[in-house]
Amino acid sequence: MADPLRLVLLGGGHAMLPSLVRARDWTDAGVEVTLIDPQRWLYYSGMVPEYLGGVYALDDIRIDIERLARRSGVEFVRDKATVLDPEARTVATAKGDEYPFDVLALDVGGVNPAVPEEAVATKPIYRIRALAPHVERVLGDPDATLTLAVVGGGAAGVEVSLNVTGRFQAAGRLADLDLTIVEQEGQILPGFPEGMRLYAARLLRRRGADIRTATTVTSVTAPEEKGPRVGTATDRGGVATLRPDVLLWATGAVGPPWLRESGLSTDERGFLRVTRRLQTPTHPRIFAAGDCATIPDLSLAKVGVHAVKQGPLLRTNLDRTLRRLDRDGSVPRASSLKS
Repeated sequence: MADPLRLVLLGGGHAMLPSLVRARDWTDAGVEVTLIDPQRWLYYSGMVPEYLGGVYALDDIRIDIERLARRSGVEFVRDKATVLDPEARTVATAKGDEYPFDVLALDVGGVNPAVPEEAVATKPIYRIRALAPHVERVLGDPDATLTLAVVGGGAAGVEVSLNVTGRFQAAGRLADLDLTIVEQEGQILPGFPEGMRLYAARLLRRRGADIRTATTVTSVTAPEEKGPRVGTATDRGGVATLRPDVLLWATGAVGPPWLRESGLSTDERGFLRVTRRLQTPTHPRIFAAGDCATIPDLSLAKVGVHAVKQGPLLRTNLDRTLRRLDRDGSVPRASSLKS
């Protein structure tokens, strides 16, 4: 008897949810399905800034993917991928384990480039939760203050800044928040409509934010005193030092380094190139969706809404691939796969 077909779901991101929800169709048919993710929870990126703003509670913004996987008969491995070998069809993890696959789907998101140890990262999205205790500590103490520096004035940095300032304003505590936004471009929200950029800048400044555009972070150090020391320089040669209590690193995203090291085709930022069917061009049994994937002939921003829309397509094409392999006689027990 042939060995069972092995489907590995690498990363429990937004686009993976339809595959997890209906994975019972596969596992009941004898397919061995494994989900690998370092986190038990999937945080919905579109709601995390509002969580920091006090709009949502923690349980409102997350899904228990471990529970979802086990309910569907999927083995959940709480670990981080470190090596993908597309030729050997294996995934190795940080704990030193190796997982072979016949079909692989990736939804691992992106990471912030060059994040200092002293900073709170915004990618992967779950890391941004580390900012919440600092906000809650200050709002829970009428004598406390918070100095926050946000590096990156793109969508993530601006959304977080608007929500945090809005929360302090609602609590009547704006005077206790010292917020600085550092953006290397000449304006915040580069690439967005001018009206949106101007509105966001006016609103943030009304709430007391110091917006420093055309400014680059040159150094981040951690002296013995409380809080990091952040060196900055402007395009005109001006230099300054920030001393925030918390440093938020919202500098956009690149692909995890092991994606580029896999030998699969990646774009200039290290994201996997895929077709409109979400297949890697050279390895049709390897699929990728969400932020970790780039469709070259489409200009899609790295935002959760696109990952959500790709989810049903990913599930459908995984199912078709499993069916094709079953018709080849690889796994006779998979003949009962459902639509």
